[in-house]
Amino acid sequence: MSDTLQNDEYVEEINEPIETNDSVSDSGADDHVQDESNEPVDPNEVAKQKANDAFNKQYGEKKQLERDLQLERQKLAVFEQEKRERAAAQVGTIPPMPDPFDDDFDDKVKARDQAIIANANYNAQNQAYLQQQQDSQQQAAQAKQEQIGKSVQDYTSKAVGLGIKQEELKAAGNTVAGYGLSDDLVMYILADSDGPLITKYLAANPRDGYQLASMSPYQAGSFLDGVKAKAGALKPKKTNVPNPATNLQGNGVDPSKTKYKNLGGTKYE
Repeated sequence: MSDTLQNDEYVEEINEPIETNDSVSDSGADDHVQDESNEPVDPNEVAKQKANDAFNKQYGEKKQLERDLQLERQKLAVFEQEKRERAAAQVGTIPPMPDPFDDDFDDKVKARDQAIIANANYNAQNQAYLQQQQDSQQQAAQAKQEQIGKSVQDYTSKAVGLGIKQEELKAAGNTVAGYGLSDDLVMYILADSDGPLITKYLAANPRDGYQLASMSPYQAGSFLDGVKAKAGALKPKKTNVPNPATNLQGNGVDPSKTKYKNLGGTKYE
């Protein structure tokens, strides 16, 4: 009997409701979320991230366009090659002059003449195709050279505005050229408003230059933001001090009179 009572007491004890403090955990979670939402955001970091995203987007679109153009060129090249191979297969070799005593002499002469004409047409078309390819390559190279020349000219003009001498710019450019930067990075630096300053900074900091050359395009975009910020410190300081006055005469002074105006009527004996 005592055992039964003890069991009942044990059951009643474990069946008592357990109170939980939900308000504490909920408020703690809310406070944590609120603390994260109120965390201050650095506007410089936001601007840097936007610039990096814009660079990556622009670079990605450019590379995608280049891939599309390259794919179209490859398709066109394959089509032209197949066309030429079909024409070459139709031409074949020119048969020798048939024996005049052959029964089918006239047919053989006619077939030989047709082979000569087909061969001449193929050679003419092939020569025209090769000339067209050569002209296209020359035009593309010339257009690229003109683009580079204009970029270099603008780059040089910006250097003059930034107070960088041509000898200094040339020496810095030769140093940076040894880092092995990609053509895309070189064109980016040439086109940037602070391009000469970036070149000058990289020439003085070869570690950053070699690191930039070894990066992928997406990594280089973020790294260039830091390089541009450091290079911006090389800009010549502007002063608000006005230029010295060229007219030293007071605005209220009558130019027709000297400071000894009271001596005008004095008589000396």
